[in-house]
Amino acid sequence: MKTIRRGDRGDDVKTCQQRLTVHGIQSGADGIFGPGTESDVIEFQEKSGLEADGIVGPASWAALMAAPSSEANVLTGAGLPPVIRRAQELGLQAWDEPYRMWLFGIRSENRDANSFDDEMGCAWVNEDGLWTVEYWPATTDPGTYWLVNPSRSEGCAILVEGQYLDTYKIDLHAGKYEAICQRAGEVRVYRDASGDNKLDMDPRTITQGYFGINLHAATQLEGRESTQVNKWSAGCQVHATQKGFARMMELAHLQVEKTGRDKFSYTLLESW
Repeated sequence: MKTIRRGDRGDDVKTCQQRLTVHGIQSGADGIFGPGTESDVIEFQEKSGLEADGIVGPASWAALMAAPSSEANVLTGAGLPPVIRRAQELGLQAWDEPYRMWLFGIRSENRDANSFDDEMGCAWVNEDGLWTVEYWPATTDPGTYWLVNPSRSEGCAILVEGQYLDTYKIDLHAGKYEAICQRAGEVRVYRDASGDNKLDMDPRTITQGYFGINLHAATQLEGRESTQVNKWSAGCQVHATQKGFARMMELAHLQVEKTGRDKFSYTLLESW
């Protein structure tokens, strides 16, 4: 990423605005670095302990691209987490039942495959009515290997954006370790048969069914982070870090413990 400041335009500015939103600072992603974006950047820099000059250089980019550890938000009005507000704008379901987890993915605009350039996360309300949201680096797309070498003749699966209610349960991914697995309902997928590393999302190819689109991990090694998707996803939603995946599973078990609900919903959003 290049250094950007007030007056700049383009994709880097848009990425900056999108990352500000992920970090809880609602910023319109129009690709124009105007006074509003400058103010948002300064707010983020102050919160992050950086020099608050409104210029996005290497240190600010590193902080923006990092996954937020957590953010607490009040339950109603302007205090709703940005991801919940976005879901409501789209007419999707969101709930405030304490400890019922709202699992989500945010797909970046990048259509080149093989990078962990998306987000997964979880939003929930505690017994005091306060929201907590956590974001983790992930991919919501298949890796290059399966795009080039699809296991099915109709092409590799790419999960369609939308909401999949009570579709997932805790089960063994590939028979190996606990994950959030597609066991309780159907999902919709695009089929990409182009054979290249570009993600093709043609609505004419959408099919619905049980495809094993699980929420799992690229690494189980403590403290590790994967940087290339490769074979880790043939359509699954995959954590880049062991820490993020472990935290998701901790929260999933917390839902079962606190509410008795053993099914999970997953909402996949496009970056906004």
